[in-house]
Amino acid sequence: MSPTSLRTERLILTNPTDSQVAARNLAIWDRLVAAFTDSEFSTLVMICAIGLILTLVVSLAVPNFAETMVSVQPFM
Repeated sequence: MSPTSLRTERLILTNPTDSQVAARNLAIWDRLVAAFTDSEFSTLVMICAIGLILTLVVSLAVPNFAETMVSVQPFM
């Protein structure tokens, strides 16, 4: 299974039958909006945010977390 087969829908920003709109280049703003509203990007941001929150919670909940990480770092 190739990674491209997992994505079945495409985001279409313009009407492909309109020749005037299809002929012009998309503005950078349109491309940014399309990138930020993509479901894969939203999923990646959520996973990173959860990891950051968990790291902060563990670092505040466990005393001497920094010293423990320094001692474990050579094995990573």
